[in-house]
Amino acid sequence: MGTASNSSSSGFKVVVGEDGNLTVPAGELARHGVRPGARLWIIPEQRGGERRSMLGALKEAVPPEAVEDLLRGLDAAKAERIAYYTEQS
Repeated sequence: MGTASNSSSSGFKVVVGEDGNLTVPAGELARHGVRPGARLWIIPEQRGGERRSMLGALKEAVPPEAVEDLLRGLDAAKAERIAYYTEQS
């Protein structure tokens, strides 16, 4: 059983043993700042054809005001395109 760090993210990989047990060396947990008693959420690795929902993945990454500004800008651009092509007809 082993672990492999993924340098491109703050996460780490673990392998489930044939007996179903999951173990992670204490040093690996400490390296990621995981303290005794912490609760971890394990997400199974996705296979090539599987798709995982990204719903909420960026929920807190962008302020709601910025999203609303973007949507207003998209609506304005759409209206401009419609007006342009309507005039061309």
